[in-house]
Amino acid sequence: MISVVIPVINLHDMTAECIAVICKNTRNCEIIVIDNGSEPPFKTPFTGFTEISIIRNEKNEGFPVAVNQGIKAARGDIIILLNNDCFVTPGWDEKLVRALNDFSIVGPVTNYCRGMQRVQAAVYEDMDGLNRVAADWAENYGDEIQEVNFLIGFCMAFRKSLVDEIGYFDESLWPCSGEEVDFCYRAKEAGHMIGIVKGCYVHHEGSVSFADMEKDGQLDYADICRRNDKYLENKWGKNYWQLQAITTNSLAQGLCLNLGCWRRKLEGFINIDNRAEVDPDVVCDVTCRIPYKDNSIDLIQADDFLEHVPQNKVIFVMEEIWRVLKPGGVFKSSTPDAEHGQGAFQDPHHVSFWVENSWLYYSDAVHRELYGIKADFAIENIERIMNPGNARIFHLHVTARARK
Repeated sequence: MISVVIPVINLHDMTAECIAVICKNTRNCEIIVIDNGSEPPFKTPFTGFTEISIIRNEKNEGFPVAVNQGIKAARGDIIILLNNDCFVTPGWDEKLVRALNDFSIVGPVTNYCRGMQRVQAAVYEDMDGLNRVAADWAENYGDEIQEVNFLIGFCMAFRKSLVDEIGYFDESLWPCSGEEVDFCYRAKEAGHMIGIVKGCYVHHEGSVSFADMEKDGQLDYADICRRNDKYLENKWGKNYWQLQAITTNSLAQGLCLNLGCWRRKLEGFINIDNRAEVDPDVVCDVTCRIPYKDNSIDLIQADDFLEHVPQNKVIFVMEEIWRVLKPGGVFKSSTPDAEHGQGAFQDPHHVSFWVENSWLYYSDAVHRELYGIKADFAIENIERIMNPGNARIFHLHVTARARK
């Protein structure tokens, strides 16, 4: 059985709606609400055949204390922590539970959170629209799971036995901020795998309780984040927030760039993006110039990047990549395959399109001469990979070395 643990402070109507959606879209679960000092106290809503229990705290004990109370009270062998401003979608529980066969902590993608779980989904205005978007996401990504170092705690699932092994959430991180990251790092330290279930989409309003508490003068959110960040930096290292992505790259490989990093920052790389709001290491528009010297870079990673480069800028960008790579330097690219499947064309932000033969213009002498292209790569590997669970979505994975 699944035990869904929901910490609550006020937001009575939103919480009731959150619970109603859980009851509609979840099989064989119990719901445990931890009322963290709501005024008036949260009352048990109608849940039909779904069992619900409420643990009442007379004051706000904070998120870590609340979830620990819920975990201790849970009768299920699988725990799902869920914010009360989340709305789940059909099959969400099955997707998360299935992923726990291979991973110890898993979470969905969403419209609002920090880090790699945030995705850009189609616009929806009601539950029917949300469910359609979630169904499309499930069709596109199937059972694909992306391994990461940590998850954001708006929704995360794990077996109760994991808590018996690594301990409960750190209650010193009041009222919350970073406790789920700490929990994940402890699991990683113990040898467990953590993953994002790419085909599971859950809506998250985001920061609603914090906003109300700050408005009422109960806390200073920025100050709490600074305090908790300092605590976790001392425990897990200064850049712990930037290490969500897992990469086989090592700093020993030399100078490495991650182009168009968005929120997928890679450890050991200089993460580059043209949007300051995603907090890259370097903000720049590489369609104008890559700000590094000739022959200075060992490795360049570009995942879901080249398809966002305007068609009239593609040759220039490829020549820039080639220019900054050392002789024999490696360029790794992943792009939606425009020849097989629908992935290349379904996203309106894709403005250039890649097929296997596209790489001839940067590797074959005859094709390069057609347009006087300077970039010269030896293609070491080119592979068309189907997204798990969806025979219509393919990506081209290319490994190329700079010839100079």
